[in-house]
Parts: sequence; C-alpha cells; structure tokens
Amino acid sequence: MEIMITVIVLFFLIISGIIGGVSLYNRLILLRNNVDNAFANIDVILKQRADQIPALVSIVSKAMSHEREIFTALSSARQNYLNSGSLPEKIDASNQMEQALKAVIAISENYPTLISGENFIELQKAVSSVEDKIARRREYFNDAVTIYNTGIQLFPALLVANALKYQRLPLLDIPAEEKKYNGIRFE
Repeated sequence: MEIMITVIVLFFLIISGIIGGVSLYNRLILLRNNVDNAFANIDVILKQRADQIPALVSIVSKAMSHEREIFTALSSARQNYLNSGSLPEKIDASNQMEQALKAVIAISENYPTLISGENFIELQKAVSSVEDKIARRREYFNDAVTIYNTGIQLFPALLVANALKYQRLPLLDIPAEEKKYNGIRFE
C-alpha cells in the first residue's frame, strides 16, 4: 500500500512538473511573440522613415553643401537599418537614424531659405507624421520588451529561457537631448 501511495504521489509530481514546464515554456513563447509583434508594427514605420531620408538629403544638401558629415551619418544610419537582420541590430540602427535625422532638422533651422521651401515643408510634415507614429508605437514596444526581459529573468523561467537562448532585448531609446529640460524661457 505504501509503495502504491508513493507511486501515485510521484506520478502526480511528475505530471505537475510537466504541466508547469509546458506552461512556463508557452508563457515565454507568448512573451517573445508579443515583442516580435510589437516590433513588426513599428518596423513598417521605421522603414517609412528610412525611405524618407534620401529625399531629405537631396533637398537639404543643395542648401547645406558644407554639412557633409551630417549627411554621411544620416545615410550610414539608413543603410545600417536597411541591412540589419536581428531585432537588436534594427533597434540600434533605428536609434542612430533618429539621432541623425534630428541633427539634420536642427541644422536646417539655420537656413531660412531652405525652411521656407515648399518641398522641405512637405517633407518635414511627412517626417513629423512618421515620428508621431513611431512615438506612439515605441511606448507599446518598450512595454512588451520590458515584460519579456522581466519574464526571462524570473526563476524558474530563467532556466527555460537560458535553455532556449533567450536574451535581454534593448529598448527603443529616447535621445538624451529629448530628455533634457532647460526650463521655460521667454525670449
């Protein structure tokens, strides 16, 4: 009788372990797929931004021919984005592209004839629209990545995540310039 009780208890422990393991595995897959989905939603918009860069470079380079290093950085960031394969590479390239794009817009403010040009105004509106879409979706993506990163670090999920070679994913950054607050100034 004792052997039968021991076998039954072991049977239920094994079944519980299997069910727990499958549940944990499924949760990690769900978290990873949620991150992939969030990035797929933002990837389309990031591609639109990358596609706008040649037009921006073409218009702005005519007026700012001596600002070559900014255009080089912008073109390089675009190419890095288009050539990136993995999610972390795409995130890094996207962050580089955003910083380079902001530098071009900031410098263009020193060229009043450029800013008043119809092509530049239309392109700036298009870039601004894309940036607004990215900002909205970046929040969702970063939430999904945070939940995923937390999920793969908690025990016992950590054991399964390590076996699946899941690694922490980076967030889409907000550049330091955007975080800086210089107070309200009236000029």
